[in-house]
Amino acid sequence: MAEAMMNAAGRAAGFDTLLGAMLSGGDADAVRDAKTLIDDARPEDLVVAVDAAVARGVPLDALKPAVSRLVNLLATPLKRHRREPPPGERLFSSLMAENEALLAALDRGKTLAKAINDATAPIATRTGTIVDLRDLIEEVGAIETHYRKKENVLFPWFEARYPEFRCVRLMWEIHDDARRGLKDVSRLLDAALAGRDGATLDPAPLNKAIGRLYFDLNANAFREDYALFPVMMDLVSPADDERLFAETLEYGWALLDDDSIARFHGAEAGAAATAFVAAGPAPLRRTADAGTDAGALGFSGRTGSIPGEALAAMFAALPVDMTYVDANDEVRWFSDSPHRIFPRSPAIIGRDVRNCHPGASVGRVVAIVDAFRRGEKDREAFWITMKDRFIHIEYFALRGPGGEYLGVLEASQDLTELRALSGERRLAD
Repeated sequence: MAEAMMNAAGRAAGFDTLLGAMLSGGDADAVRDAKTLIDDARPEDLVVAVDAAVARGVPLDALKPAVSRLVNLLATPLKRHRREPPPGERLFSSLMAENEALLAALDRGKTLAKAINDATAPIATRTGTIVDLRDLIEEVGAIETHYRKKENVLFPWFEARYPEFRCVRLMWEIHDDARRGLKDVSRLLDAALAGRDGATLDPAPLNKAIGRLYFDLNANAFREDYALFPVMMDLVSPADDERLFAETLEYGWALLDDDSIARFHGAEAGAAATAFVAAGPAPLRRTADAGTDAGALGFSGRTGSIPGEALAAMFAALPVDMTYVDANDEVRWFSDSPHRIFPRSPAIIGRDVRNCHPGASVGRVVAIVDAFRRGEKDREAFWITMKDRFIHIEYFALRGPGGEYLGVLEASQDLTELRALSGERRLAD
């Protein structure tokens, strides 16, 4: 194992072997033989090992428990390599503050989760505990904002600059697990309160759901603070850090109170950020920023013409989310409506469409794009209910004058009000 520590390739092979042992259920001999390597584990070792497993096609459902075992094994050395953002830095500082707030909320919930198992408590007391726990779960649900910032700002930036980026696919899967867990716990609590007392509560399924949710939320927070964020901090220049931070502001804040938010917004924070940027860039490990295509759109001929600023205003005014994916399956444009249904960030430009979706839906997206490319289909539609809103999502194949494939247009629209229309409303009325 000493030789494996001599170079990056050797370390990668060593941790790949170790993760393979975890996939087999945990091999005590492999762990014992790798003790020296384990004791020297770094954030990039975990990131690279997970990337290699995803790249060779290990199913994510099998990988999740194996990586959890590996993280437990590496927890102590990873904590030794925790990185604190430099003074004035705001991107990772704010995200880590959100994690800290999440963990504090989860800690408060432990007492409530324990109390619901007290069958000797008066019904009124038990009901109050359930209400308090439901309120806390609603508070914790704000972590959705944190996850959206990662999925739409951090992940695409990371994918463009770090060859071993595929660990974020597994992380996205755990985001979705946590989302499902929040819904499951809320549903069980609502069911317990349906009879307006705690007597209807069966604590067993709720205990299981809460345990799973706590595990997923803690797993994400730990892997961010001790693996993903430390690796990214070595890649992000101060200027990019501030730009990405500005993009995250479009999504809001997760679990932070007004005083905490002010730390990243006030005049003092702005001055510190200016000093941070002035300190100079950090080295990049891979490529420069993915740029946008030069040139501008123009229309003329028998249908008239539209100035560029009017065209941009038109896309912003239309109540439709639009995203264009080119013939190489890379995102090239999205409409910038102030009322988007699905969030988008400038960091998504140049991103492979396969990386823009959680694992559960990637296969379906790829199948649609491939059918469009082969000319077998020209459109595909889906509809979902999201927060009591009826959302229609449609994909269109784009083709040139000679039928050549140009890419895909995704158009999403909230049809809730339109579905409720009846009768007529005329201009003359």
